[in-house]
Amino acid sequence: MTRKIAIIGNAGGGKTTLAQKLGAQLSLPVTHVDSIQFLAGMKIRPHAESIQILNEIEARDAWIIDGFGPLDIIENRFQLADRILFIDLPLWRHYWWCTKRQMQNLWSKRGELPPGCDEFSIAQTRKLYRTLWKVHHQMRPELIRILSRPQFKNKTLRIQSHREWLDVLKTPMITT
Repeated sequence: MTRKIAIIGNAGGGKTTLAQKLGAQLSLPVTHVDSIQFLAGMKIRPHAESIQILNEIEARDAWIIDGFGPLDIIENRFQLADRILFIDLPLWRHYWWCTKRQMQNLWSKRGELPPGCDEFSIAQTRKLYRTLWKVHHQMRPELIRILSRPQFKNKTLRIQSHREWLDVLKTPMITT
């Protein structure tokens, strides 16, 4: 049975929603990396602290971890994971879903962020859009290379469409 699931992918791909739904389905605790990396007011937690917290979570018997975190420890998470869900949607979809999320932030803040993390601003939206581009063009190719390694290949599910994203919640492959 799957007890440790790493969910990664670009911003706005539905990682948090998928993590929450799978956590409820499988009775697994969910950790959102954003809730660790960000402090109140969208300040970044010191790198060493983020690593320490994530290492403590990864040492537990069961978890779903949604997000990247410091890249110098992500391969360790992949080693420990029973399943790796790589949300790799077309870039336009990430932009669209991030835009919708930014609009929703007018009325309600993301629950996985610490208090005082207001994402709805022109500056934050520009930063988010730049991050989307950078992750897609710089980080994604490296992730594809890493996840193609023999030790990760058989436990990685690459989700490349909205339909595949929806199917993850219906398929037994996530729990075997």
